[in-house]
Amino acid sequence: MIPLLLSLLGGCVPGYAHLGPLEPEDLWAPLPVEHTLVRDIDIAFIDSGGEGPPIVLIHGLSSSMGFWEYQVEELAKTHRVLALDLPGYGASGRPDAPCTPSWYADVVDEWMFAQGLDRAVVMGHSMGGQVAMELALRHPERVDRLVLSAPAGIESFGPGAARFMKGFWTETRAMESSEEQVRANFQTMVFNRMDEGVERLIQERVRLGQSPRFAGTSVAISRSIAGMIDYPVGERARGITAPTLIIYGSEDRMIPNPVFNGGRPRAIAEKAHALIPHSRLVVIEGAGHTVHHDSPRAFNRAVEEFLP
Repeated sequence: MIPLLLSLLGGCVPGYAHLGPLEPEDLWAPLPVEHTLVRDIDIAFIDSGGEGPPIVLIHGLSSSMGFWEYQVEELAKTHRVLALDLPGYGASGRPDAPCTPSWYADVVDEWMFAQGLDRAVVMGHSMGGQVAMELALRHPERVDRLVLSAPAGIESFGPGAARFMKGFWTETRAMESSEEQVRANFQTMVFNRMDEGVERLIQERVRLGQSPRFAGTSVAISRSIAGMIDYPVGERARGITAPTLIIYGSEDRMIPNPVFNGGRPRAIAEKAHALIPHSRLVVIEGAGHTVHHDSPRAFNRAVEEFLP
């Protein structure tokens, strides 16, 4: 149905494949991009500077720091804001690495040390939320507070579902997505509110897919998905000691997984709230999986009220 609808509306939908490849270093970012080496991996990041308390932003699966468009400027009014591209994504390097949540958590820990951050508020979206929880469990001394935007890792999957998803998301699968499939995914699963920023992200994803370096991202996506499935946080979330703000959208179409688990986002949100000891839960009505984009004012207000 979705591909048919898109084909019927083809004359109204902008196309980007004809514009040619976009290289990772040309992706839009909220601030000038800096680079540093961690484990001999090139890590791209932004840093607002300033004297405010530091806050670290960790993007989700198949994303980059550009997805924090509505948070960086607002948070920088009171905080030193840093956001990184995880290895395999954005303008960072594409190493041959496991790309599990725990591996990413260790990389973020070392990157924070390299930036002179003893402690910080850590905010993660989706997969980035799972990475943030792993960071809080593995390196609790780094995490002052947690902000989890529609975090993965609370939901778990049975053996059959896990086997199917890992078999489907091969290391070349992302490279095979057409422009129509990319747009359908963004419009029906990732975002509930379309705007110029989302249109820019669609264009970037379509053109980035034409770059030879996207092969490394496709591998990272496959391994990230397998890692999230194989190592959910689940009951281990009870060990998180940092004060935690959990924010979900009431109309999240990705969590819980509509194919294998079903149910309402509020059920997963309340489960996360019950598991994490010092947590506060906010469910934003009408927002989808990228809740911090769909309802930025409500999201930013909840964060502002939570931060010291």
